[in-house]
Amino acid sequence: MKAKYLLFAVLLITIASAVGVAAGESTKPYEVIQWNSPKPIGERIGGSTYVLPDGWKEAVAGVKRIKVSNFGALKHDPATVQNAKKFEELTGINVQVLAWAEAPIVAKTVSIFAAKSPAVDVFCYDHPTTYTQMVAGGWLHPIDAIWNDPGAWELYAGPLKEGLKAPDGHIYGSIGQTKTMMLYYRPSIVPKPPETWVELRDMAKKATTPKVWGYVYSAGGEMDIIYPLRDMVYSQGGRIVDVERQRIVIDSPEGRNAWKMLAEMVLVDKSAPASVLEYSWMGVADLFGMGKAAMIMTHTVDANRYQDPKKAPGIQGDWAVTSPPKWDGTKPDSYHASYFDVDGYMINTFINDRQKAAAMLFVDFMRSYEASYRELIVEGNEAAVISVYDHPDASKIPVPKARQAAMKNAVLETFPPAGRMLTDVLMEYFANVIGGKMELMEGLEKCQQVLDDYAVPE
Repeated sequence: MKAKYLLFAVLLITIASAVGVAAGESTKPYEVIQWNSPKPIGERIGGSTYVLPDGWKEAVAGVKRIKVSNFGALKHDPATVQNAKKFEELTGINVQVLAWAEAPIVAKTVSIFAAKSPAVDVFCYDHPTTYTQMVAGGWLHPIDAIWNDPGAWELYAGPLKEGLKAPDGHIYGSIGQTKTMMLYYRPSIVPKPPETWVELRDMAKKATTPKVWGYVYSAGGEMDIIYPLRDMVYSQGGRIVDVERQRIVIDSPEGRNAWKMLAEMVLVDKSAPASVLEYSWMGVADLFGMGKAAMIMTHTVDANRYQDPKKAPGIQGDWAVTSPPKWDGTKPDSYHASYFDVDGYMINTFINDRQKAAAMLFVDFMRSYEASYRELIVEGNEAAVISVYDHPDASKIPVPKARQAAMKNAVLETFPPAGRMLTDVLMEYFANVIGGKMELMEGLEKCQQVLDDYAVPE
């Protein structure tokens, strides 16, 4: 009888052990990491020194290296290089940063995903234009766990939380770099900057001379027409992405106002040149630096080079910045807004689970206050963590408070799949209007028809 009970007990222990092993095997390495310990995520990544989460060492055991793609040459990204080195010091994991040329980066990323290749662990990506496309492909590892703390969202600009949420409700992306735009002007020509686009249009007409254009914008490079168009739409409280229908919409009251003003600056006011059809946003920034424009909207980080006499010889001692204009005096001050751009990181779902744990750890570090500090102070990019602008060292960069204010009001919209290519349609039809091939609103309406034709059928 005792032997029977003993056999039964051994059997129970064996079953329990088997269940325990099975349970252990079902726990993924990245699930071992306690993202909210030893502190809540917001405190852990939001302090001046990044704190590793508990459980990280067990989760990444055996991982020696991760590979991370980068937008362009590393000589232009000293903060990225320093942050990668710091991550290695903290974890012992080497970060091989892959300097990929920007032009083919989307195609290269998609080809690796399509092959289900584990060749790259973490990919850089442009959030507004490519996030939805990458999510739709089923290629990304969800990283909801690293965002699972309300305090974490408080570190960043308001639109980030909704912008990172994919259509399926999960989060697949995080922050590498951020940027937005401000209004740059020449005080010698424009003594008091405009508060509204209506005022800006009037000032631009008065400021135009045979040597200087009143206002110049970009409409000639990839994506470029979308910048001035959406800034004007946001200044009215509108949006250009219909999230429910997953399509770009410019034939709206706000879009029509913006399209009309941009076209009439060239065709009616003569305060902007017809050559905007040839300008990229970089070309516009250079034109201002040479002293050929009274006002432009360009990226906040351009303030760094405008203080350099070699890079901006035409405006030394004669440039200033202010918040993006709101549309008119009836609009609230929160409409002093430009677009919020996130150059983010996403994790390859085809890598093994320990590599995923290491990749999540890297992404966690790169969105931290410490990493953001290097982006702002070392490289002159914007700080994703807004409080970095309050650091005493921020006084070393040009116009830190204006940049902080611009970041707070910036608007993040995520384009539908293939949205980046759809901006070519906008460029084509806007060029038809400026070139006299179509009437002003005819061009907008036909452009919207083509955008709708490209969209997913309803």
